[in-house]
Amino acid sequence: PPHHTTKTKSHPTTSKTTSTPPTQTPPPPPPPGYTPTFSNITCAVQADDYLTFGLVDTEEDCTAMCDSVAGCVFVNAYHDVNGKDGSPQLTCSLFGKCHDASAADNCGGQSQPDGSTDFITNSDGFCKNGNSV
Repeated sequence: PPHHTTKTKSHPTTSKTTSTPPTQTPPPPPPPGYTPTFSNITCAVQADDYLTFGLVDTEEDCTAMCDSVAGCVFVNAYHDVNGKDGSPQLTCSLFGKCHDASAADNCGGQSQPDGSTDFITNSDGFCKNGNSV
């Protein structure tokens, strides 16, 4: 049988790129049993009713830690960026009273052994339901 070659014409396609402004992702829903009092600020709470802290992977881990500590009604989860190899874990500070952003006056600025200065990012506060600021 004769060999047929079929030529297809290629049509250049022009694609229009439309630039849309970046949409801010909404904050994740609060952990069950807690109400947010502030979110995504650059300072951490310092207060006399401080109980303890730990390093956690998620805000849910932080509220679970609070649930296991007697007297805890408020958590402040944040990234304390200290040093060039900052940990991906959250610092989870626990308190005996609820706080709003006005109590968040630790904004970093401490000198680190490697010569860098620490700073706070993604600081969120959650009050256990049934308590108020």
